[in-house]
Amino acid sequence: MNSRWRCLAAVVMSVAPLAAACDVKVGENGGLSVDLSAGRATDEWVRTYEIKPGGRLDIINVNGQIHASPSSGSQVEVRAVREVRSRSEEASRERLRTLEMREEVSPERVTIQGPPAENGAERGFARPQLTIRYELRIPAGLNVQLRTQNGEVRLENIEGIRIVASTTNGGVTGRGLSGAIDASTVNGGIEMDLASLTGDSKMQTVNGGITISVAPGVSADLDATVVNGRVRVEDGLAFSRTEESRQHVSGRIGSGGHRLVVQTTNGGVRLGTRGS
Repeated sequence: MNSRWRCLAAVVMSVAPLAAACDVKVGENGGLSVDLSAGRATDEWVRTYEIKPGGRLDIINVNGQIHASPSSGSQVEVRAVREVRSRSEEASRERLRTLEMREEVSPERVTIQGPPAENGAERGFARPQLTIRYELRIPAGLNVQLRTQNGEVRLENIEGIRIVASTTNGGVTGRGLSGAIDASTVNGGIEMDLASLTGDSKMQTVNGGITISVAPGVSADLDATVVNGRVRVEDGLAFSRTEESRQHVSGRIGSGGHRLVVQTTNGGVRLGTRGS
């Protein structure tokens, strides 16, 4: 037995006591991984709310993705899939049972916030122990603010007054959005498809690129800036330039109108029409 295989055998023997609760796997290249899925527990937290037109919905997440799509009626529907990982399934179920979601509810505003993130490293894990994945159904005509960390924010066909989406360590993606849009992320990209722009809007990221496509008829005053990268406007976009360099472009999309500010530090910016 050569030294590599003697070392691997020693590692496998060292984790053998954990085998009853974990799956120990040796990869093709001798890599060792421990699957802690046996200590995982999940549940669903489901609510519906009535918010007056023009009201506000706030979702504050600390670890996990947020996905929003249109509601089929007038109610806001919230489905939060909560997951806890710990040393055993029983411990995870017990921790899940004690988790409390904070709700602030009025006819004009609903705010939902989960428990603070728990650092699984304190219990021998390399990742946070608590993850919450939100699935939202949102009617038209609301102000919406969605914030998270360590996960993406994804919006599909939302018609809002003002839509704010922000994350850290994740991307922001929007399809068929209408309203005034603010999107921001650190360590992630932004992809936006704008059906209409009804107010001043801003897209901002650090360490990620920004891609924006606009539907026919969308007009705005564009100001796009990068630090380490390039701004590119596709030929198919109806755009009149007032200032242009590799790292800064300003001008009118269509006939101009609301401001559209686009900024990134490390990444490029691309603007075009749908399908380009």
